[in-house]
Amino acid sequence: MGDGAWQERNGWHHVGGPRRTGGWKVEIVMAGLPLQSCSALLTRGSERVLVDTGFSSHDSVLRDGLERAGVTPEQITAVVNTHFHLDHIGCNAMFPAAMVYGSRRDYEWAVPIYESVCGGETRREVFRTFYPEVTDDEFERMDQARVLQLIRWLWDPAMLGEMGRYRWIEEAPWPFEGLRLIPTPGHTPGHVALEVDGDDGTYLVAGDARAFQDEATVGLDMPPHNLAQYQESRRRVDAFRGIIIPGHDEPFRHDGTEAPAPEAAREHEGDSH
Repeated sequence: MGDGAWQERNGWHHVGGPRRTGGWKVEIVMAGLPLQSCSALLTRGSERVLVDTGFSSHDSVLRDGLERAGVTPEQITAVVNTHFHLDHIGCNAMFPAAMVYGSRRDYEWAVPIYESVCGGETRREVFRTFYPEVTDDEFERMDQARVLQLIRWLWDPAMLGEMGRYRWIEEAPWPFEGLRLIPTPGHTPGHVALEVDGDDGTYLVAGDARAFQDEATVGLDMPPHNLAQYQESRRRVDAFRGIIIPGHDEPFRHDGTEAPAPEAAREHEGDSH
């Protein structure tokens, strides 16, 4: 099924069945920071779904967060990747029993970037091909952030784990009642967010469709692959009523008030590792 057909079929509120009151316990097991993606653990019954897995170099931080939540990597039943940037997929291989859900379109766009960079192409050749709208100012910010050096240092196909575990959301059935995939392209071509019927309210795990609470951190994130799509996805995210979990920041409510920290993060606030 083509990406456009999938998005038409699976609109803003139509993936994963009807909305239910209660259900999933939401815990932050790795806090969102400018250089560290947020990982959210969703638990209901025997299902333990982890949304995004961080850089591969953050494996110990993620393990510690899971331990605080009383979960081992082997107990994770599914991983959902909002997109395939390295700071959101780096520990996928840590979860050998999990099915991994993500966008084939995003995977097939992102991996050639990493292979091109590691194959020795220059910055302008790589990013003009994969980021056709990028400006000179954005090039300079990526240069200052040493994006290419990070890719060369971190990219290893083994971080993805066994590819037979992957279930492409454009094709595979979505098995989780009370979790709804939301197409939010723009940051990357196949970016998705995840709406969650939580046991204490409704959440949106936004990934980098909204990376931060406010605009003070503009320039710290990668530029959008498609600005018009990104702006439309951002409008959708901003219209959400409930608790938004950004890709690189603390959870917050739509009206701007600070959300209660999901349980694992709140109980261990101030812990250092």
